[in-house]
Amino acid sequence: MVKVSMLSTGEEVLHGDIIDTNASWLSELFFEQGFALHYRSTVGDQLEELKQEIIALSLKSDIVIVNGGLGPTSDDLSALAAAQAVGKELVLNQQWVDVMTAYFARIGRPMAASNEKQAMLPQDAEMIHNPVGTACGFSIELNDAVVFFTPGVPFEFKRMVVDEILPRMKQRYPEVDRLECNKIYTFGLGESGIADLLKDIELPVGFSLGYRSYMPFIEVKVFSRYQDSNIGSVIELISERLANFVLGVNKGLPKVVAELLESNDWQLSVIEQATGGEIARSLSLEPLAAEFFVQSIVDNQAPLITELQDSMFLVEEYRQESGADMVLGNYKMDDGTFALIVLDAQGYFAQQISFKRDYPLKAQQSLIATIGLDMLRRYVQKEDCLPPIGHFERVAYSQA
Repeated sequence: MVKVSMLSTGEEVLHGDIIDTNASWLSELFFEQGFALHYRSTVGDQLEELKQEIIALSLKSDIVIVNGGLGPTSDDLSALAAAQAVGKELVLNQQWVDVMTAYFARIGRPMAASNEKQAMLPQDAEMIHNPVGTACGFSIELNDAVVFFTPGVPFEFKRMVVDEILPRMKQRYPEVDRLECNKIYTFGLGESGIADLLKDIELPVGFSLGYRSYMPFIEVKVFSRYQDSNIGSVIELISERLANFVLGVNKGLPKVVAELLESNDWQLSVIEQATGGEIARSLSLEPLAAEFFVQSIVDNQAPLITELQDSMFLVEEYRQESGADMVLGNYKMDDGTFALIVLDAQGYFAQQISFKRDYPLKAQQSLIATIGLDMLRRYVQKEDCLPPIGHFERVAYSQA
């Protein structure tokens, strides 16, 4: 097994000022390509600590990915740490100077003197091209490991990994088998409840399960060899066990909803009081949904409603005003509960819910948005709109 480590650098990553999305992206990509990460670490902008961590990772890894610290400022120390780790000097790479000079000429700006720092690489390092930024990557050989140095800007990092680094890794280790991770998205049942339903499933050789929990979803991950002939049957078996809680396979709820709208050629409008625009935000991040998402209103000033029936009148009025085929709405009620409604010209489903415990406002909005979108999914697919969901209690419902 090829041992791969990742080192993230920078005080902003170490202290949580930014989320290390590069690490999660790389972990998923490398797993699927057969290069699963076996170790990750983070170091701030401290030269000695950075140098020592590079050396330590090279002693226990075949491949090391160092992310960040290739910029033009004084706290960008990865190249210097790499040079000290291999005991060599930094030298100017004229090829990269020419690339940067041409880049700044194209955009009509002079190249600052500080940018030359980005072309200072350890002697004998292999330069790795960056087609979308001014920080070139490079690699060194250290303690029988290949250490790749990459920029921290996500779109630069991802481009370099896919176009430059991954092909080099595959050339060096051609015998590595690809793996596959299929994801079953669920909502409404806790991780322990899911595990109980799946505990007696006998998986084929080479298969394993994992879980990822994030408000308000739980992903059941099915790990296997790439394109294994048993993948379909395993996913079907798990989906049957979790039937009432499965949102989709390898696609999240907004995409599922968007595909349903597309297949029926329906236009959707949304009116939100309790969710503050959370439904519109989630749909706007799904490209397909944009074609069928007419409009959204966030009505923070609407008076609290007293009866569930009142919310249906408001939503029907909005459907006629917006000209949409379907409307999804939510409102706050005067007793602290919430009304959720999905409605079209043929009928509706509405429910009044109360949370079983206190949630922070952001989590509360996310939960109500998810309940609403899942309600829409079930309504369109003519499924049971009254599933048992652990987050809330159903106070009342109405349908026609």
